Amino acid sequence: MSTYIRQIKKNVWKWKNENGVFSVKKYPTIEQAEKIRLIHKELESIDKPFILPIIESSPDDFIIQPWYKGTHTVSYRFKEDRKAVYSLLNQIHETNKIVDWEYSNLLYSFNLLSKWQNRKWKMDEISFFIESHIGCNQTKLLLLFGEVALRNMKPFNMEKRTLLHGDVVHHNFLSDSSDYKIIDFDLAVIGPREMENILWMHRVLPEIDYDILSLIQEFPQLEKVVRRYKEAMMYPNELYREWLYAYSLPKERRQKFIEQLIPYTNKALTEWPGLCYTLSKL
Repeated sequence: MSTYIRQIKKNVWKWKNENGVFSVKKYPTIEQAEKIRLIHKELESIDKPFILPIIESSPDDFIIQPWYKGTHTVSYRFKEDRKAVYSLLNQIHETNKIVDWEYSNLLYSFNLLSKWQNRKWKMDEISFFIESHIGCNQTKLLLLFGEVALRNMKPFNMEKRTLLHGDVVHHNFLSDSSDYKIIDFDLAVIGPREMENILWMHRVLPEIDYDILSLIQEFPQLEKVVRRYKEAMMYPNELYREWLYAYSLPKERRQKFIEQLIPYTNKALTEWPGLCYTLSKL
């Protein structure tokens, strides 16, 4: 078998050798790599592990895993994928019954409300940039939705905390049509599971035309979360993150991204009043 190494991203490589095909990832610090090892060690003890194993290696700031062949990333447009991912997240959150995540000095407590306040301030700072692309009225509306949501948002109960994946974007969940796996625990933290439920619903809603009633019908377990944290569901987190990312891009990459972001934003802002109204009536 031939040997080769191909760079996939800045810090990720695909490595093929006589033993197989592997993913190789370099972390900025040994501590971050150790966090990944800790999480995998604990999760691998579960009866049906839903993660890829880590192969022992050196130096310590590298993580090597088998390349998951014949897979595709999930799509939240598909009910089957939504069901599978929600089940996987539940399994992660349930691990606090058998793993004491609180006592690890590698996992930090996550405060979603603080992060969202900071994100709103950053959006205010780049409002001139957003206005240049979607106009003054749409920008004011976008900022207003976040302001109103934050003003009335209930604090989360930080006493019941567990492991949170931290980045529930669709491409961190892989399927080979018969099985599903979770990858990339780089942003894993500890916090109440409701936070991750809300962040996941934010990811799903654009794929189902912001139909929150349909989502609740599909996942009755989430109704209590939605009812208790209505204002958190009204916070336009996905839009804020994407616009801040657009602003951070170099000019040569920015324009193409914004060409896709503008229709996404316009659709969301069209649907948002209806979403907020439905939430307020629950």
